[in-house]
Parts: sequence; C-alpha cells; structure tokens
Amino acid sequence: MPPKIFISIASYRDPLLHTTVMSAYNNAAGKDALVFGVVDQSFLGEFFSLHSLPFSEQVRYLRLDPEYGRGACWARNLAQSMWNGEKYFLQVDSHTLFNEGWDYLFLKEIQELEKYHEKPAITAYPHVFTTVGNNINDLKKMDYGGIIAHVVDQTKTFDNNWFVQGHARVLPEGPPVHGFLTSAGCLFTHGTICEEVPYDPFLYFIGEEPSLAVRLWTSGYSIFHMAKLPVLHHYGRDYRTTVWGDEFIEKHRPRKWYAYDEVSKSRLSGIVTGKLSGAYGLGKKRTLAQYAAWCGIDYENRTLSRDAMTGDELFKRDYKLEVA
Repeated sequence: MPPKIFISIASYRDPLLHTTVMSAYNNAAGKDALVFGVVDQSFLGEFFSLHSLPFSEQVRYLRLDPEYGRGACWARNLAQSMWNGEKYFLQVDSHTLFNEGWDYLFLKEIQELEKYHEKPAITAYPHVFTTVGNNINDLKKMDYGGIIAHVVDQTKTFDNNWFVQGHARVLPEGPPVHGFLTSAGCLFTHGTICEEVPYDPFLYFIGEEPSLAVRLWTSGYSIFHMAKLPVLHHYGRDYRTTVWGDEFIEKHRPRKWYAYDEVSKSRLSGIVTGKLSGAYGLGKKRTLAQYAAWCGIDYENRTLSRDAMTGDELFKRDYKLEVA
C-alpha cells in the first residue's frame, strides 16, 4: 500500500469544494491512502455534504458559520490540526482539479528528491482551469507545460509592508529545479510540517506565501519545482463569494476583515525580520542571511538581487546538490 497522504483544504463558501475533494479521490492511484482535512467556512449544507461521500471515513471535516472565520491561514492552521501522523502532506485550495495518477507523480518525485535532501518540499502555482460562463459544471483545463518555477515580481515587492510578490516563470521540461518561494495552493512535503512549521493563524491573507517560504527554508525544508505538476487551480473569483466581498457576513461578523489584515501585515514583518519567536517564527536550521545568499531576497535590507527576479543561476543548479 502506498504511504498515507494528508490533504489539507481550507474553504470559504466555495461551490467547487465538493468538486475538489471528488477530483482528488477519483484521480488518485492509491485511493485508500488518502486522508482529507477539510475546514469549510460556510452555512450548513450550502455546498458540501460529508455524508454523501462514499469515502467519508477518510475525511476529517470541520464546518463553521462564515461570520466566525478569521482568514485563510487561520483555516489552514485548523486543517493541520487534523493531521495524525500521515507520512506526506498536500495543501491545496478548495478550487483545485487533479490529473489522473496525481498521487503517484508526487510520490515518485519526492522519493527521488529524498535520496539527496532530508526534507524536500514541492510547490508551484498550479496549471489553470476555468468555469465556462461561471458554470461550475462546465470546466476547462489549460496546461502551461514545462516546469512552473517561482521568481519575484519586483514591481509589487516591498511596496506594502514586508510583502514579497512571487509570480510564475515557465522553464523547459526536465528534472526538478531548486526554488525559494512557495505556493499556498500547491505544497507537497512531509507530514512533519504540521508540527515543525505550523501555519500561523494570525496571518490573514497578505504575506502567507513569502512567510511560509522563509519559515520552511530556515526549518530545513528545501523547496523544489517539478515538471508535469498534476494539479490545476481556478484563479478567478467571479463564480464564488470572497471573504472580503461577502457583504452579508461583514454586517454580522464580530470584526471586519480589514482589521484582521492589519494584524497580518504586522505579523509578516515580525516573521521575515526574525523578530517573532516561537512556533510561528523562523526555524533554527538555516538563517535569514543564508536565505538571502541563496535566493537574493534580503529582508534585512529590503533589497533583491537579479537572480531573485529571474532565477537564472539558481534554476541551473543540479537538484541533487545540497541547498547552500
């Protein structure tokens, strides 16, 4: 039997949540090895019914009325709390599709990386699917091909607190490449992430990905991007209600979303400057200075190297070589 995979899914009133869970299960090569941790911020029976799933015993499910939700990172933290020792961890959003044999492809890739690295983490902005005419039953897939790698968007970095904006760079298909940024919507690594790098529940949305990257990296996790990424993501929001656009909920929730966002920005500053200690701060395996030398993102001086924006040198580095 293949090793267990814990799938973390945080959702906010998302009509595609059911589709995401079914796509993961139906397209897996090792269906019995899947365990889902779903945090569903929605009204009772709105979009998801646990008991309608023929594999409901493999789903750990928490639903709460959306006015009590405190953001994506808080929900991901709750999802991680459902982890129970499964060997591998996959985090996706509630609007994700999976290609056939996705679990086999992830396992094959990470087991190759484990030959050379203690804690590999595979991540990328997934390929694209759309809802045709906002019809969630009419979905269209688009595949970038190649390797989706992450680099820094200079125009949106350090202009809002300590935020670093990543964007995709598509490389020719080949062996995995080293990376330095993460996608919260596609992260496959060891299950120990739930104990060693638990999600910060005080982050709201802004800063989730760059803080996760630097926390993983300083905790000894090495970031990689792979060819044939077997997941797709819906990047549009027109078909669903967002937490910041939910007017009904904003009238009833105890605190406005932008108040949580202000706390989040302050939190991000503490994380990436190393001033925040404890479980949600930086790791002890590598330093911020080493991260800056590795990828060119220097949080101390709020500067970027050319390689941070292109990855030209880093992406040429043999994946078998240790992270410097």
